[in-house]
Amino acid sequence: MAPAVKVYGWAVSPFVARPLLCLEEAGVEYELVSMSRAAGDHRQPDFLARNPFGQVPVLEDGDLTLFESRAIARHV
Repeated sequence: MAPAVKVYGWAVSPFVARPLLCLEEAGVEYELVSMSRAAGDHRQPDFLARNPFGQVPVLEDGDLTLFESRAIARHV
């Protein structure tokens, strides 16, 4: 069964590292959806529907979608 929590971003980003560390610390199973900044994945319409600013990270937890690493860390 796939984890209910998905994090969109690139692993080398310090902004993505914060929520990933919080998820690991809390023992929450998650899926990292790797994106390519060079390919412009963050500017595609499906991603902009998740975060209209086109920035990472984005966390999806069921029906809840959050962006901004501090907001995600607080949620976790």
